[in-house]
Amino acid sequence: MKKMDVVDLHAEFFDTYGFVLNQSQLFFEREFLHGKQVIFVHYVELEGESYIEYHLGIRINAIEELIQKYLPAPDTYAKHSMTLVQSPSNLGSLSTDRVKVSGRNDLSEQIISVQDFFLTIGFNWLNQMIDPIILEQEFLNHKENPFEAYNLVESAFRSTALSKLYNPTDYPVLRQAFLEKINSEEMTPFSIASFLQFLNYLDNLKSVAA
Repeated sequence: MKKMDVVDLHAEFFDTYGFVLNQSQLFFEREFLHGKQVIFVHYVELEGESYIEYHLGIRINAIEELIQKYLPAPDTYAKHSMTLVQSPSNLGSLSTDRVKVSGRNDLSEQIISVQDFFLTIGFNWLNQMIDPIILEQEFLNHKENPFEAYNLVESAFRSTALSKLYNPTDYPVLRQAFLEKINSEEMTPFSIASFLQFLNYLDNLKSVAA
């Protein structure tokens, strides 16, 4: 079975809730004026076995457009970058993110299971996180243990940008928290220089909320 076939099996359900299939990227998205919600359906075949997993993404355009001016990443990354990506297991639902499927019966059962997840947890979480202020709080709550989907550098850029633009009272807290981590092995001298330059820019930037 091809990935496109598996993705198509989800299309009717997600379309019902406003998520349109992006044919070029093979993910489902629902756009807003200030960003979009994304649902990723991953189908992989490894050593003769088939697996399926899901991720939920939030993109805040203002954040991604801002950090890409300073974040050490390829320019092509900016167009599809996500402000936050989470997996169902991190939202207290599925016990594992990658599920083995041995045929259409297994796949049908998994699709029913994931539809139940989105109806009870997933859509609600996506609707909360599209609010930049709530999203900023999510990053603040993870300042000591940044999200698994990102390395320390990306978490530092997104956390500080969100707080500065949408909840400036948290900015000094997050700024200091990540300054204390810049000597981590995850931050190269180039990353440190880029982040310090970014902080200098944020220090003189007016917040959206102001």
